[in-house]
Amino acid sequence: MLASFVPFHPHFLFRSGHAQTLAGHMQGRIPGKAPYRPGLRTEKFILPCDDASGDRLLFYVERCHLKANVPAVILVHGLEGDAHSSYILILARKLLAAGFHVIRFNMRTCGDGLHIARNAYNAGLTLDLQTILRFAIKHLSSRVAVVGFSLGANVVLKYFGEDQSERNRQREFLRTPPVKGPILDRLAETFVAVSPPLDLRSSCHKIDSSNMRIYRLSFIKEMKRSILEKNYTLPFDPEKELPEIRTIFDIDHSFTAPMAGFRTALEYYACASAQRYVTSIKLPGLVLHAQDDPMITMDGWQKVDWKEVPHIQAVLTREGGHLGWYARKHPLFRDRRWMDYLVLNYLLEWRDRQRNGPAYRNMRSLDFRIA
Repeated sequence: MLASFVPFHPHFLFRSGHAQTLAGHMQGRIPGKAPYRPGLRTEKFILPCDDASGDRLLFYVERCHLKANVPAVILVHGLEGDAHSSYILILARKLLAAGFHVIRFNMRTCGDGLHIARNAYNAGLTLDLQTILRFAIKHLSSRVAVVGFSLGANVVLKYFGEDQSERNRQREFLRTPPVKGPILDRLAETFVAVSPPLDLRSSCHKIDSSNMRIYRLSFIKEMKRSILEKNYTLPFDPEKELPEIRTIFDIDHSFTAPMAGFRTALEYYACASAQRYVTSIKLPGLVLHAQDDPMITMDGWQKVDWKEVPHIQAVLTREGGHLGWYARKHPLFRDRRWMDYLVLNYLLEWRDRQRNGPAYRNMRSLDFRIA
């Protein structure tokens, strides 16, 4: 797939990784252009998690009524994002117009699903995705693709590469029964992972550096707000200790790790980082990353031997930032969102190839292509 595509050429005013990141982020917030909802009708669902923890997920479905038996695409947001994040809504509208069903879901305790779950989401919690996949196959289509962004991309890669023992580790912490035997069905035919933090430890170190203050403060503010609003059962007094937390590592060590069943942030990073699972993925997929991503280091990308997974197309661009890829105007992406163009192009080729055989046949890999 993607044997050919229009290479990325950044807009001349947005050359750096920071500029690309901010351009992609702010584009969805311009008055008059900010997306409201993808289609004319949006269905809202609340679904119990399959892990029997008592937690529930809130998600939205847009159905394509152009023709029958169309595939479904699940969109997975990033850190402190939700089903209404601008990059989710913009891509959802394009997918719907192209003839896909779309599911936009909030990971546990995210967005307007904050108060319907007692356990917090994290980069290694894949049980939420499993729940939504089962819903999609039962109620929308037997053919499903998953697209993850940033932390959501890490979740997607980990889901398709982890084994049953890791899945049961999550269930054990949630006090739910384990499942015996290997994972026999990954429930989707393909995936896309955009800007995944393949090495969580190095990416945390980068975002905690002095020149990343604007991003760090934004994330920490949102994380502190949700912690206080949810009123979790915590191993510390949030009213006293949260004001002293100034780094992502501190939050991960004091909150994310213990809420995910880990003793320390380092233990959490080691288990949840997608780099350790990529080479175990058997499904075809697309992974997109930019060398100048200001939030995510190249460490995780370089530690993965992409030649071991030729069925995964690894597209690395020199520029693009984090979920940015704000390009020169082109007839194929007049809104300059090259990231959306590439993801949609990949999914259209996947959909069309299904008419002639399984997704994993006759694939051509781009390996380490620099666009």
